[in-house]
Amino acid sequence: MRQAARVSRTINRNRGHRRWTIAQVLEHLYLIETSIAAMIAHTLKHGESQPVEEKPIHLTVDRSKKVEAPDFARPDNRFFTRHELEEKLHQSRQRLRQITEQANPADLEAKSFPHPIFGPLNLKQWVEFVGYHEQRHLAQIEEIKAQLP
Repeated sequence: MRQAARVSRTINRNRGHRRWTIAQVLEHLYLIETSIAAMIAHTLKHGESQPVEEKPIHLTVDRSKKVEAPDFARPDNRFFTRHELEEKLHQSRQRLRQITEQANPADLEAKSFPHPIFGPLNLKQWVEFVGYHEQRHLAQIEEIKAQLP
């Protein structure tokens, strides 16, 4: 029990004004994945086919280019336990997997939705974007860990 409490304190440790904690980065990942899953589900059901060219979403991992999180994906300042965050991330991943596994693969490629940086992405690229986005923030978590006492 002490180990879990120590980990929870560490991931919530604040490093200064306007800098996210590890817990906030993880909450952000949950918020993004949840919103992408909802958007994909909605677009699959109600969207029209609008094929688009593939975009260089692999550039998402480039942390030299700072990107401001949209309001809906900004984390709270509340304390999260490691268990709470693991559960949230598990739920969002399960939802995304459920939606994509039940989708017609042709619809994932034919239907699209605009991304704030890359412009219109087909839904398949949105799913791939989740992985690149996580890689970006895993690098951020490693940077945060290196700065913690």
